[in-house]
Amino acid sequence: MLRPGPLPKHYQLSQILRQRILRGDFSPGEKIPGEWQLSQEFKVSRGTVRKAIDTLLHEGLLHTEQGQGTYVVEDPWRSRPFLFLSNFNDDISRQNQTPRTTLVEKCVFPAPTRVLHRLSLAKGEEIIYISRLRWANDRPIVYEQRYLAKRLCPNLIEEDLERQSIHELLVKKYQLPLVRAILSIEAHVLNDEEANLLQTQAGRAAFYLERLTYTIVDGKEVPAVWYLAIHLGDEYAFRIQQVHNPQEGEHSLAAIPSNGGDLSFN
Repeated sequence: MLRPGPLPKHYQLSQILRQRILRGDFSPGEKIPGEWQLSQEFKVSRGTVRKAIDTLLHEGLLHTEQGQGTYVVEDPWRSRPFLFLSNFNDDISRQNQTPRTTLVEKCVFPAPTRVLHRLSLAKGEEIIYISRLRWANDRPIVYEQRYLAKRLCPNLIEEDLERQSIHELLVKKYQLPLVRAILSIEAHVLNDEEANLLQTQAGRAAFYLERLTYTIVDGKEVPAVWYLAIHLGDEYAFRIQQVHNPQEGEHSLAAIPSNGGDLSFN
């Protein structure tokens, strides 16, 4: 059922319907319940149901037949854009190595122009900046940077950022629902500064990852975290997995393609 809180009801409903489709509650080609039936089941208005269905139509999981109703597409798994990058610590542990994180820098300062625009902030608004190294045994293999609006999580900078997940702190402690993310991954060649941080040679192959994650504030979706990372190309492989909320069986964070590719994110 829908939960009280900052997440709009139509968004929650689209998540529930999406999960039902992807786990096979509605078979490919099957007609889904109508607006009136769904509004009665979830105790919401037909307008809310219509918004939820429009979301799934846009994602390509549903299609309409004029005068007939709304149907699940024949191959919803091929249509689904909801993909996730696997967890770094889990991946490294799975390789029988020990993951760890070291803090490089954390500070608060007025947002520079490029961050101000990316996070849709007011001029002069303060941001929290965090940079960390992620290790596999004794080798640093990922250098990551995060920019966040200080007003969303003013005490985050006081947390233990080497032993705690920033994602979990934002979601659980600071009650920021992270509802959507746009991710791009590009081939990259390390420059001198990056190579020094990652204790390797300049010119080495790497991946450059950029992710913009959104939250809900006063019922509106706004950018919350701008994340940049450099992954050593021959030390870390990206995997894709589907992530479920263990209590609700729902996707915890949606990711959509930004450039027509298969992957856009966490």
